[in-house]
Amino acid sequence: MNISHHSFALLGLMAVLISMLALARPEIRIQTVQSIQGWLYTRLHISDAEDERQQVLLRSLAAPSTELDPDQLALVQAIRSKYRIAPEPLNALILEVFDLANRGNLDPTLILAVIGVESNYNPFANSPTGAKGLMQVSPDTHSDQFEPYGGPMAIFDPKTNLRIGVKILKECINLSGSLVEGLRLYKAGEESISLETDYIARVLAEQNRLKDALPKSPVPVKSSGRKAAK
Repeated sequence: MNISHHSFALLGLMAVLISMLALARPEIRIQTVQSIQGWLYTRLHISDAEDERQQVLLRSLAAPSTELDPDQLALVQAIRSKYRIAPEPLNALILEVFDLANRGNLDPTLILAVIGVESNYNPFANSPTGAKGLMQVSPDTHSDQFEPYGGPMAIFDPKTNLRIGVKILKECINLSGSLVEGLRLYKAGEESISLETDYIARVLAEQNRLKDALPKSPVPVKSSGRKAAK
């Protein structure tokens, strides 16, 4: 809506988008889109918060494996070996998780472990207590956070649920001062911090499983310090 109110900006954007169809390499296409969005948002005075909401709407729910790096591909395989998920939407989810982890200074394997334990990667999961979606966000407690994304039904949108869930997880870790207590608070909710020992153990175990699946860096060969005889 903001962009459409500026006809010249819209025409320019259309021309660039048409030109981008000729770009075959995904990394060039993604970088170009981000550059154009940054320029337009600066010209139109769109806030960082609005930028984040636009990014959620623009990201696809599926992505080819060619857009993932080796670490991300390894995590896709590790997750698919345990959960029955189609690769294309999982690829898109992995890209989203890595973006949010980078923004929130979190380990992406932690976010993925929470998703696995909370919902088994089911974006329509519903708990007995009413928590919903990938990260089992409570609609009653966090309803206001879904308003910018279209209202209460946005809780079932995987990207939106993930974004809100990661924000809550980050806040729990910061509030409690540690990862373990942050997970305890995330599971217990805001009104009571119960002993969620089993939950914490399951999340940490799943995170370790995912970390073990990552490609191992080659161990540098130590020099013996002896010089070869001439």
